Amino acid sequence: MNDSLFEKLNNLWESEKPFVCFRLPNTDKASVFFQKDTKLHWTKDLSCSGFLMAPFDLKQPIPFIPDQFSEQFKILNTSPNLNSEVILDSKNKISFESLVIKAKEVIASGRLKKVVLSHSQDVKTKRDAVAIFQDLLSHYSLAMVYLWHHPLVGTWFGATPEQFITTQENLSQTMALAGTQTYLENEDPNWTTKEIEEQELVAIQVEEDLKKIFPTNQIQKNPTIDQRAGNLVHLCTCFQFPKLDGNIVALAQVLHPTPAVGGVPKEEAIRFIEENEAYERSFYTGFLGPTNSSESQLYVNLRCARWTPETTTLFVGAGITLGSDPEKEWLETQRKAYTLAKVL
Repeated sequence: MNDSLFEKLNNLWESEKPFVCFRLPNTDKASVFFQKDTKLHWTKDLSCSGFLMAPFDLKQPIPFIPDQFSEQFKILNTSPNLNSEVILDSKNKISFESLVIKAKEVIASGRLKKVVLSHSQDVKTKRDAVAIFQDLLSHYSLAMVYLWHHPLVGTWFGATPEQFITTQENLSQTMALAGTQTYLENEDPNWTTKEIEEQELVAIQVEEDLKKIFPTNQIQKNPTIDQRAGNLVHLCTCFQFPKLDGNIVALAQVLHPTPAVGGVPKEEAIRFIEENEAYERSFYTGFLGPTNSSESQLYVNLRCARWTPETTTLFVGAGITLGSDPEKEWLETQRKAYTLAKVL
């Protein structure tokens, strides 16, 4: 029953103990990992057993909540309490569009092919984090939905569509995700040349990164498909390859940040982001999920927010190429922000 899950989460919240609750895509079970103390656990090599929360900057240590204490709950479909009256502010519009123009100039010079630019938006907190998470569970069945709470780290929640690394038995998988349109029921997306080219750049970069570890004949690239994520739809290309012996830190270091959150070429894109984005991404565009010695289910931390009693901060971005229009890229970030804003 959903009531027992949210009773558990509210009890953990009131006890001020660390916990994480998550539901993987297309499943009806939510898992809760929790601690009976307030110790902050860290990992540098991903060799932990629990739910990790990696920041965008992997030079920073990675917190995780161990799976020593855990419970699982069956989720029943309910009607989400969505707010269609949410109004997002536009205070970052001019600075974001100016940054898009600057990125296009660098792309035209040949130093970059694509860079993902982002910004944050503050919304006055009106609901508690557990109530927000309840609606995320109901509304985003195709995403990995989570609520992370640690008194020494903060409270984050999200509904991310992008798989980072999945390993099971002898097989691993990752995906290239790009292009964004509003999902319209019973209508196929009409992808623009800009969106198709952006997806191709992302897929090529992911494949090149994988070739740093695996021979070409061990990498299987699947056809590109449309992938829905709530009220949005994206272009998606999946890759399968063998499972590495030991932990997955080498694979994560090669793939992160994916071109869907960094850019192409990777090093130049990261440099541009670090020098020009006027805020700290923190856990946004990092990766997160459950992992242990036998399997991992890690996702890129998109469509996420940092919750405080006063302010909830939404994080959104857009992939910039030579064909980008600054106004349209701004509107794309607004559509992505609305994905979470409507449950606030």
